[in-house]
Amino acid sequence: MHLQLADVRKSFGDNSVLRGVSFDVAPGEVVALVGENGAGKSTLTRVISGAHQPDSGRLLIDGTATVFKDPQAAMAQGIEVIYQEFQQNLFPHLSVAENMYVLDRERVFGRWFVSKRRMAAEAGQALRRLGMEIDVHRQVGELSVAERQMLEIAKAMTHELRLIILDEPTAALDEQESEQLFAQVNRLREAGVSVIYISHRLDEVFALSDRIVVLRDGRVTLDAPTERLTPAEVVTAMVGDAVDDFYPKERNVRNEVVLEVRGGGGGRFHDIDLRVRAGEVVGIGGVVGCGRSDLLRALFGLQPLTGGSVLVDGSGVRVASVQDAIGSRIAYLSPDRQAEGLCMGQSVEANVSLASLREFSPGSGVVRRGKERAATGAVISELRVRAASPSIEVSSLSGGNQQKALFAKWVMTRPRVLLMDEPTRGVDVGAKTEIYRIINQLTADGVAVLLVSSDLPELVAMSDRVVVMREGRLVAELTGDDLDEQSILKHALVGAA
Repeated sequence: MHLQLADVRKSFGDNSVLRGVSFDVAPGEVVALVGENGAGKSTLTRVISGAHQPDSGRLLIDGTATVFKDPQAAMAQGIEVIYQEFQQNLFPHLSVAENMYVLDRERVFGRWFVSKRRMAAEAGQALRRLGMEIDVHRQVGELSVAERQMLEIAKAMTHELRLIILDEPTAALDEQESEQLFAQVNRLREAGVSVIYISHRLDEVFALSDRIVVLRDGRVTLDAPTERLTPAEVVTAMVGDAVDDFYPKERNVRNEVVLEVRGGGGGRFHDIDLRVRAGEVVGIGGVVGCGRSDLLRALFGLQPLTGGSVLVDGSGVRVASVQDAIGSRIAYLSPDRQAEGLCMGQSVEANVSLASLREFSPGSGVVRRGKERAATGAVISELRVRAASPSIEVSSLSGGNQQKALFAKWVMTRPRVLLMDEPTRGVDVGAKTEIYRIINQLTADGVAVLLVSSDLPELVAMSDRVVVMREGRLVAELTGDDLDEQSILKHALVGAA
């Protein structure tokens, strides 16, 4: 498919989101679409896929002006979109195979009779083309975030694709799974499928794309072959100013041990001995499923800690529940802010104060709104959460500002320990830098940080040291000159199937 966008414009009320966007995607070409949150990428995606109609401008398919009245019309032309919020399109109580064909049974299997055996076989073949070996009879609710993401991509691959738009497709994937995805994108390219690849990860943008298009404030500020560009040029086109330091890490490590885990076990991890000092960021490297996320969840009381002990500031603590963990001044940033971190239908203010309500209702159970409003307002301002008002729904914020609101929620609890699982997932370059500065503020105050990140440059740059997990156990500790991406991968993958 040859897709051409010509002076496409779209406004919502007085808010002009797309301001004359023009670029094209040739058959078999991978075009990376990058830009900060709020630049117009999501609106443009919805225009291409028929969810929105442009106010003006033209969309041409193979030279013919086209208007899609709805997403089904776009799908009929071979256009598929994998949105970042992909889990909303999955049914957790249905099997993997049923999820793949729940909306397409008649198309694939006929109108009246559906063979579950054939459905399972077709689903298995589609998954294997992505290099995945998942039991197609499993309920989707039992899958990891990474497995669900790959399932959603596999669903799209079952159609006659001509153009696919991938929105942050590796946000939930580890290095190996990302490589499998890249291989599939390359196969699509070779088959003549057009690809629009949306990502904040510039390393994979440069590794995978043929051309880079940058949006800023609804306008194209850069459109050039990838081989002619540098990351610095792309970032400058995104933010308008040169960004000299992606990772503004400060070293704030003190001597006193804040968090200590002795022989910790539970879920996918075993015999964990770990210390984190005040002001220290300890990264945890490893592939998805190695147990690193389970460890963080167990330390926060979200799943059982079945062995060992946990100490905070030298005193043993109980973490059998989230309430126990918060009471022990342990905070946790979930990798899925929309499902587990924030109440999307509530206000920014309500989300920020949620974990600290006892502070505003001493004894009486009645929340002192004035005190709550003053405290949340101060933290929202300090962490630069950009919201028109603290009273608007948090769902209306950009991904980066939602993530900063999640940080604000835990800053309000004055934690001694902060557990972070993929803290910059799905946020743009500018928001990442602000999040790193928040981490620096916390470590300067003596907070001990455990960091899980699949973004290896981030893990290396923002950690004082990295411990590597493999098959549920700590297998290496890397510091100084030994701390680099290659070493993390070597220890994470050696002995892995």
